[in-house]
Amino acid sequence: MARRLDINVAAAKVGATHRVGVLRVLLGCKPFWTGMTVTLSFALVLIGLLVFGLAVDTQLLPSTPKVTIHIVEEEVCSPRIYNASDIEYHSGHRYYATLKDMTLSPPTFRKTHTALCNEDARFQAGFNYCLPISGRKDTPFCVAADRSDLLHVRSPKSICYASVLHLLLVEVYEELQATGNTPLIVFGSLLGAVRNGSMIPFTEDTDIGFVGQLNAQEAVKEELRRKGYHMFFKGVWRVCVAPTHPLASQLYNPDLPLTRYMGVPYVDLYRMQNLHNGNWDVEELKSVNGQLLPQDKVEPFSQVTINGMPFDTVNDPKFFLTRAYGPRYMTPRQRRSVSMKNVSPATKAMLKHVDKDKLKSTLEKMTKG
Repeated sequence: MARRLDINVAAAKVGATHRVGVLRVLLGCKPFWTGMTVTLSFALVLIGLLVFGLAVDTQLLPSTPKVTIHIVEEEVCSPRIYNASDIEYHSGHRYYATLKDMTLSPPTFRKTHTALCNEDARFQAGFNYCLPISGRKDTPFCVAADRSDLLHVRSPKSICYASVLHLLLVEVYEELQATGNTPLIVFGSLLGAVRNGSMIPFTEDTDIGFVGQLNAQEAVKEELRRKGYHMFFKGVWRVCVAPTHPLASQLYNPDLPLTRYMGVPYVDLYRMQNLHNGNWDVEELKSVNGQLLPQDKVEPFSQVTINGMPFDTVNDPKFFLTRAYGPRYMTPRQRRSVSMKNVSPATKAMLKHVDKDKLKSTLEKMTKG
């Protein structure tokens, strides 16, 4: 009995030892099981991500919409303007002295106007390279408009068109004289001088004649370029204010489109030729009424005054103006609008073979005054 009890106790001890040993073994392997769990979890996450990526790529799951952000950079540029202090002008007029003392910045061009920053464009461009300029033409505000007004511009809306025309008239006239040409004031410029000694407020352009051939043509163009002007041939020789002019920022109107067709102040240059048969042929005057000028009505030249400055012109200004505008040239009349939009198909077909710039210029001379 005692032996059986000892055996049972021994068996119980052995059994307890076995259970405790297994538990100890299992507890001793806890880091192993923990590592296995972490590894398994990590593997499952990787597999899940892989499956999700495949599902998206194969469109098993809807993908997140793509958002494209467009950053639009506005093209902006400023032209190189000429410094008035570096320009050699042909007179000591106080206008030039004031201009040289001014601190001027170039205009800022945006969108299509950035084309005006390309100086090389002037070689092929006509009116397109002219600085977009607008101006008032009303009276009495623009009566006796002068280039000096442009030195104190408050806004583009305060500019008189005739002030810019006076600027062009004086500097182109001086440049023609300096290059050995003989300039004469004609047509609308002469009309303003005879009427009241100033520019006509509502005129579109200014007119200068030159005797014979245009001497030193390339030199004239180059000297005007260095002063900030653009000279080009479009039916006749023409000059406008370029984007490089010292006063460009004062004159520039950013709200205007690029100039396509006579939409800015400009100068027309007309050839005047002595035919040596008792007559002079004046370009455009012949186109207006088919008449030449007798030699004694042209020579010797006389002078008229515009804004206090003397300019050469024909010997008999009244005779010239009567031929150009009729006997009532001293009476201002409402300027009629010249348009080529409202013409018949037959006229349009005919105009395909006509120099439209020269035609419009002629029509404007007929309606000027």
